[in-house]
Amino acid sequence: MCGIVGILNKNNQAIESGLLTRMRDVMLSRGPDDAGIWMEGPVGFGHRRLSIIDLSSLGRQPMVDEETGAVIVYNGEVYNYQEIREELKKYGIKFMSQTDTEVVLKAYRKWGRTCVNKFIGMFSFAIWDQKLRGIFLARDRMGIKPLYYYASDKVFLFASRLGALLQNPLCPREIDPSSLSLYLNMGFVPSPRSILAGVKKLRPGHTLWVDGKSINENCYWSLDSIKIDPLKIKKPEDELVEELDYLLRSSVKMRLISDVPLGSFLSGGIDSSLVTALMCQYKSNLPKTFTIGFDDQEYDESLYARKIAQYLGTSHHERIMRSQDLLSLLNTNRLSFDEPFADSSSLPTMLVSRFAREQVTVCLSGDGGDELFGGYHCYLIPFYLRYAYYLPQNLRSLIGKIISGAASQKYKIVGEALVKEDLISSFDFLRGITGSHPLQSLFDRDALDSASLYRERLKSIPEMDEISKFCRIDAAYYLTDDSLQKLDVASMAVSLEARVPVLDHRVVEFSLSLPLKYKIGVGENKRLLKKVLNKYIPAQYFRRPKRGFSTPMHKWLRTELKEMLCDELSSSRVKKFWPLDPRAIENLIAQHLSGQQNNAQLLWALLCLFRWKNSFLEPSLSK
Repeated sequence: MCGIVGILNKNNQAIESGLLTRMRDVMLSRGPDDAGIWMEGPVGFGHRRLSIIDLSSLGRQPMVDEETGAVIVYNGEVYNYQEIREELKKYGIKFMSQTDTEVVLKAYRKWGRTCVNKFIGMFSFAIWDQKLRGIFLARDRMGIKPLYYYASDKVFLFASRLGALLQNPLCPREIDPSSLSLYLNMGFVPSPRSILAGVKKLRPGHTLWVDGKSINENCYWSLDSIKIDPLKIKKPEDELVEELDYLLRSSVKMRLISDVPLGSFLSGGIDSSLVTALMCQYKSNLPKTFTIGFDDQEYDESLYARKIAQYLGTSHHERIMRSQDLLSLLNTNRLSFDEPFADSSSLPTMLVSRFAREQVTVCLSGDGGDELFGGYHCYLIPFYLRYAYYLPQNLRSLIGKIISGAASQKYKIVGEALVKEDLISSFDFLRGITGSHPLQSLFDRDALDSASLYRERLKSIPEMDEISKFCRIDAAYYLTDDSLQKLDVASMAVSLEARVPVLDHRVVEFSLSLPLKYKIGVGENKRLLKKVLNKYIPAQYFRRPKRGFSTPMHKWLRTELKEMLCDELSSSRVKKFWPLDPRAIENLIAQHLSGQQNNAQLLWALLCLFRWKNSFLEPSLSK
């Protein structure tokens, strides 16, 4: 994996090498093995390299095409590069290295901007087209690899990380209020927005062409174009299981290509167990597997991972962590996430990445299975409640309030979901982090909420049942900008490449074409995926309630993090942060510390926001 950066001065002013180098080198952990810059007049590219394929100097970037003068900086892996390489050879194109970088560059020479349709993998890259005097940028279909950019009439900047752009004085530093409100709804800033006004993320499945006069974005692949296949309703389930099994085996096999040691994250859940089991089908030496366990039994799944590793015969590595081990990562977490990010599971993800990096450079992960096959409670609860929305709202609200009065937290959540005006509002409540607090109470101006974002997105989604639409929305937003950003940043913080075979676009297309009955039913979810896993691991190893990879943040904010919480979110600090309301935040803290209400998710999001602001917008205030 790598870090990429580039500048195009639209006034034809020559690039300052020192500035380009500073922008590049804040991404050192993304590429500790090598570094390079290339400059020609008003355009310059920088690259930090984590060597995975062809470890020789021939893989150094920026890489120049000797025939056309085109230049590439590239982050990611194109897993079918060998097949594309052979195809290009038939056209008389010669190669100097064994890298996929050179294949991407010469695929652009042959096919131009349509080259992205050839690639199977995860990538973000930029190519300077010497002939057309412009930059072609692309991001993979699922947004596994990040790409930020800023465009003005003076300059165009791009980088793998927002922190690299912030090294340039021309990059704006004003927080976008709409992005801020979405962040406090969702816990992340959804693409194509960023937290800063004017800075954007290139959307998954999109390309960008930039020259001195114009900027044009193009969609080459979209989740919204995939329709549910009615023929699959009549197809025997066993045939669908075999088809999915074939696609997953093919995907995993592709992702075993590496010139460095390779392993697997194994949590003991459905997705990581399946990826690990499929790895065992192809590797002559069984893979190394890595698990983090916790001393708090409520959050520990290490026993399940250990049993699956024993069944598969992997070389298993396990480390039990205390809460203090996670808390020790707070500073690393703050400096690694250069855009506000409130998913506290990034802490254990960083721990397991650090643990794995002691022995391997590449790890396969099971990310994507929940979004594609209906694994989260924010789909299951609406699935069970969906017929209740035919009741008059007054009656439904009364039932919801009665259920909310139950002692069980699970029933409280169900009751609050039932009170919402419709199913999309219920899904928004279950997916969001604000709980029962209206976001408007935190702002002194109108706030853009995630429900509005979802409703707008639904207009472009093909006709299908509501629960399938929610899975589609989650794949578009939560998967890309939470799960995948978490995995990318946490793994890259320790120079580890993470690969996600479940998100091969062929698997995604198959999954999204499935009718709901193959994902969610009464008493079960991830139906088809579990049937594939059952071919490799007996059901008793994985038939249990889902826990997830989480932290006891609600406890920490009342104990170990109490002092930090009260200091960082003090009224004097909040008053300086327009447009947030200090009194509303004071009330949130008081409710949580007294035990009156669990506001952990929203308070953690606010804490992350202020710590990010101090570190990246006002670094002199950083602690």
